[in-house]
Amino acid sequence: MKDQIDVSVRRSPKYSVFMGIGAVLGIVLAGILAVFVDPADMPMGYTVAKGLGLLLLVLGIGGLFLGGLVALILDWRGRKTSKEFRVDAQIDMVDDPKEIARRRIAEARGEDPDADAGDDGTASASQDAAPAVDDPAPAADDGDDAGAGRDSAPGSTV
Repeated sequence: MKDQIDVSVRRSPKYSVFMGIGAVLGIVLAGILAVFVDPADMPMGYTVAKGLGLLLLVLGIGGLFLGGLVALILDWRGRKTSKEFRVDAQIDMVDDPKEIARRRIAEARGEDPDADAGDDGTASASQDAAPAVDDPAPAADDGDDAGAGRDSAPGSTV
């Protein structure tokens, strides 16, 4: 059954890109600030490396959160400018999952999905059965004295 539905199309930011850029900018800012730190002004027990590590941690995480906040704001503004379109849609009114799967397989093969349906809408059992194989599979080797043959359970003595 063909029907028309309304969809909205809008641009959406990639959060991971914005958060990554924010973290990188925070790390760059920490590096710039570390250049201007005088080692004599550092408190007792702190080195420039420890101060730089703390700045990297705080400003990197801060940039990460600020980048995510910018992405959220852009996403919120993008929802206001979304465009509405009316498109054709095919709606399946069948609730049976087996019937839906049978129809999709028939469509994938290029066949008419209603061609092999019986009176009640399901395919006949003879068409779904697998074709018979002329030569049977070879039997498992029963001469295995360790008990690790294909048909035996682990640790059994069969």
